[in-house]
Amino acid sequence: MNSEIYLLTPPEVLSGEFSIDQFKPLFVQALDGGTIACVLLCGTANSEAALKEVVSVLRPLTQERDIAFLIEDDFKSAASLGCDGVHLTSAASFQEAREHLGQDSIVGVDCGVSRHDAILVGEAGADYIAFNNRRPLPEIDDPDVRTFEEDGPRGLELLTWWQTMMTPPCVAMDDISIDDVSSQAEAGADFIAVQSVVWQHPADPAIAIAEINEAIA
Repeated sequence: MNSEIYLLTPPEVLSGEFSIDQFKPLFVQALDGGTIACVLLCGTANSEAALKEVVSVLRPLTQERDIAFLIEDDFKSAASLGCDGVHLTSAASFQEAREHLGQDSIVGVDCGVSRHDAILVGEAGADYIAFNNRRPLPEIDDPDVRTFEEDGPRGLELLTWWQTMMTPPCVAMDDISIDDVSSQAEAGADFIAVQSVVWQHPADPAIAIAEINEAIA
């Protein structure tokens, strides 16, 4: 197994339900708990000023540890706020994001369980494909594409299918327990997204990160 941790922040941080002053020490604990490849700032800010404030605190802490720092969807703010790139929740905006950010920034795409979308953006140059079994398939008009999608693998089998067919790295975006991360690594996930298992760990985030790294080593 050669998987790495892809850390998701709690969406409450951007929404303002969880103040950045409260979250910062927990975030530092997580970053110092062991190897992390990437941090994604999850959710939607209630204002541009709120987004800027959170990024100004978390981005430097992340980047000074040589960890990539991404935000969701807002590729224009990703560029202006000094982030390493963007995580798109729709394949439809890939080309626009790539053109705006250029080739030096990370542009990853959450394709849900859509093999069709994953292949299209993978071939178009996405830096990674995320598979998220919590998202249903979209409505599909083309009968051939619909059949291809509906007959496709799900769960761990989808990760394995991607690794045998395509070259861009894939992220397992299912928020699961520490006990289950090893199965995602064995199935072929290059990166494993973790969220609640870190921030709700009974001890602290650092121990959670250490336990996850041990499980996928």
